Amino acid sequence: MSPQLARYLFGCLLAFLGGHMINFGLVQWTQEVLQAPAWSGALLLVCFGLPIVFGWQGGALCDRVNPLRVVRGGHGGLVLAALTLAFTAWVPWLRREALAWAMLAALFAGLAWSFAAPARLAYLPNLAPAGRLRSAAILFNVLTTVGFGGAPLLVGQVRQHFPWVTVFLVAVALIVASLLCMIGLPPAQRAPGATAAGSIRQGWQYIGQTPIVLQLLVASAVAHLLMGPIQVILPRYLDAALHLDPGDRGMFLGLAAPSLIAGGLIALSLKRLAHPGRALLAGVVASALLCGVLAQVVTVPLAVAVFVGACVLAGSAVAFLAASLQDVSAEAFRGRVMASYAITTQFFPALSGLLSGLLLAAHGPVRALGLYAAGVGAVAVLAAVLMPTLRAYRRGTPG
Repeated sequence: MSPQLARYLFGCLLAFLGGHMINFGLVQWTQEVLQAPAWSGALLLVCFGLPIVFGWQGGALCDRVNPLRVVRGGHGGLVLAALTLAFTAWVPWLRREALAWAMLAALFAGLAWSFAAPARLAYLPNLAPAGRLRSAAILFNVLTTVGFGGAPLLVGQVRQHFPWVTVFLVAVALIVASLLCMIGLPPAQRAPGATAAGSIRQGWQYIGQTPIVLQLLVASAVAHLLMGPIQVILPRYLDAALHLDPGDRGMFLGLAAPSLIAGGLIALSLKRLAHPGRALLAGVVASALLCGVLAQVVTVPLAVAVFVGACVLAGSAVAFLAASLQDVSAEAFRGRVMASYAITTQFFPALSGLLSGLLLAAHGPVRALGLYAAGVGAVAVLAAVLMPTLRAYRRGTPG
């Protein structure tokens, strides 16, 4: 790995940690200080929902200008969001207007994610040669999981000893450090293209006319449907079926992040696998089946083993997805493809959370987990049957 690539990946990791500290900190601060749990959900929806609308513009921009500039701009937006929250938490007389300031910070964060998420992926091939791009993409995906899993731990540790303003200032420091890591990196040359609207339409046309790209994005959507039960159903399931106390439930759910990371590392060790399409489809189906098995388990050790297995399989499947998309995407459309991928990683976990909540309310945690897992498993099998291009895809085949 070149020093420039290592520096870029480390900068992305710092930004993942700082950015998710904003998301998680915003929710917890709203619940703890403002006593507004309903608003906390709405604010999180803004953080993750805006990329569904503006992510297309972010991807189109990455194909028209140097994506590293877009990354820096997105990270600047995250700094603005964190500073807004730090200011609101620091100034006592802003309490009445705090929800409005929190919504402003969520808007800054959502817009920043919309542009930074596809740009980070779009710039990656500029530092990783073709022969090492798959490994770099898998490692990048592992770092996203580290950032997502590590941010809540950082928030908890800082909050245990310092006030909320310090939490948000730590997020600022991490993101500023990420910007410093990216100083001096080479620019990626882009030819001026059509207008933003025209570029987006061209991107949709390219995806629709390139079966392997389209089917990888569909597989990404199906894989990320597995995320909802972890946040919505499992806490209630661990209480009702396994009778775990709050501390033990937290430790159980905390296994998700290292297990997902382990799955990504397994995918990295299998980077020369000839048929990654089959591997990722098998991983999604097997992960869904294990979630269904978990609904029938009544002992804690077996539940831990099944849960870890499901997360490892899901982590490896998602890592294969990210790497394969880098392989098959044409350079001229890479930013728009990565924007589409980023949108699947944000919209479908949110959708799965909604569906999980509806099932939980209607059937209780044990049956809801079984029904949801069966549904996702059926969708994954159907997708595997209906996507022959993905099943036949071989590593290194262009899109």
